[in-house]
Amino acid sequence: MKPKVNLKNGNRGYFIAIAVCLIVMFALSWMKQSPAFIEQYYSRQFYPLFSHLPKWLFGWLPFSIGDIFYVLISGSLLWIAISSVVALVKRRWGIAQRRLMLLVLVLLGTYIYFYVSWGLNYYRVPLQQQLGLQIDTIVQEDYVEILDRYITEINQLRKELDTTLMDKSRARHELQQLMEKGNGRLPMLSPTQVRAKQPLSSTLVSYFTVTGYFNPFTQEVQVNGIIPKTSYPFTVVHELAHQMGIGFEDECNFIAFLMLRDHSNVWYRYAAYYETVQYLLRPLYFQDKALYTSYMSKLSPEIRSDYEEERLFWQQYYGTFNRLTSLLYGSYLRHNNQPEGMARYSLMNRLVIAWEKQQTP
Repeated sequence: MKPKVNLKNGNRGYFIAIAVCLIVMFALSWMKQSPAFIEQYYSRQFYPLFSHLPKWLFGWLPFSIGDIFYVLISGSLLWIAISSVVALVKRRWGIAQRRLMLLVLVLLGTYIYFYVSWGLNYYRVPLQQQLGLQIDTIVQEDYVEILDRYITEINQLRKELDTTLMDKSRARHELQQLMEKGNGRLPMLSPTQVRAKQPLSSTLVSYFTVTGYFNPFTQEVQVNGIIPKTSYPFTVVHELAHQMGIGFEDECNFIAFLMLRDHSNVWYRYAAYYETVQYLLRPLYFQDKALYTSYMSKLSPEIRSDYEEERLFWQQYYGTFNRLTSLLYGSYLRHNNQPEGMARYSLMNRLVIAWEKQQTP
């Protein structure tokens, strides 16, 4: 006779681990309700220390270990789920129960590690409060005055830009050095590892219309190596801002603008205004087409050509993957304290205008 297996005792370890995970998740949910607590103890103290671990483990690698991690974790979850279904079909109840609990445990563990390793940065004190920016006092006159000024600036920068000197590899290295000194200027930037890599396949990433991304599990920054050069410096700094503890997309855009707008390199300054002008123009496209058209006509032919080149670059990759990515990432942002979803990127225009008003007594 086969010995009887005590399923209750065999599963006790899973039950205990799941219970612990649920307790930790409750603690994390409590912490999310206190931005001041997260700012002081997590973003300013714990995260800079903890980030030394992935820096030591993965920072020195020339390729993205984070891409491999995503493949492995996705494959593992898929295998556990399939094996659970197979066990249920074969009526192997004990095996099915353990596999399902393992699946739950892996999902809970991944969720917890995400927030402990980096994700709580989504709930820190907003940048506008830390910098004292008054976004609620912005009026239409402020908006168009700054847009006019920026268009004048970008037109001049485009005249000075030598496109033959735009080297992505050198730029990535220089911008890393720039951001390493960034917390002296913006103390909310954590002194973490500051390094950008390329994805294992920039072409594949382009089909998801991704310019760059930050892996919160390995804390690696990947920047698409084949995107147009005009926006490349802005993308690098945006992603490095994530690596340095900034969660909100509009805040990373704003930090990229601040770090690049006064740089001695004309390309970097141009990238700052090139992206910011786009974000300033975007609301006009939906609110007042005539006004949008009039401002587009103020841009030099060279700048409009740069925008057109970028549009054509992404057009060749538009499709199902792009729509799926936008849907999923929009949901991800809404789940992480950004109810605007993908529209959060464009909200950087509020920060830029409020900052400009702050500079003018």
